[in-house]
Amino acid sequence: MNQLLLACLLSSLFLLTSCEKEELNPVSTQDYRDQLIGTYQGSTSYEDIATPNERTEPILAKDRLLNQKIEITKSTTQANALVINGNVLNIVTQSKSDKDKYDDIFLYSAQDCSGKETYTLSFFPETQHLVLEYKHDRTCTVGVLNQNSIFDGFKEKAIN
Repeated sequence: MNQLLLACLLSSLFLLTSCEKEELNPVSTQDYRDQLIGTYQGSTSYEDIATPNERTEPILAKDRLLNQKIEITKSTTQANALVINGNVLNIVTQSKSDKDKYDDIFLYSAQDCSGKETYTLSFFPETQHLVLEYKHDRTCTVGVLNQNSIFDGFKEKAIN
């Protein structure tokens, strides 16, 4: 009985230390910030779903805007981070698992609302293609609003 208990204890200890090893060795990523810096032109697709408390059916609004521009700059306050359209609240950090992805999530609570904003930026360096997904879900005393937008564009050529 004692040998069985000792074997289980050693197996558990081995599994615990092997799990910790995995976590302690981060995946190295390449820094694509220099290639990402610039202005991108493309289109933005929007989808907003509002569900007011007094209605059973949600209100859906969809649109696609052509000839949209997004400017990406390096963050001056955070390493491996990018700023979208100069707004320091729109900051995304490089993914530890995918060198071509940047993302971030913000949780907030205000007087009448609480919510979550997420940004996911995917970059394809060989074609200079950028996809920026933005989701904003908020729950307020008057209802729920889910906003989703996707910018899909390509880097403009620099004019010297």
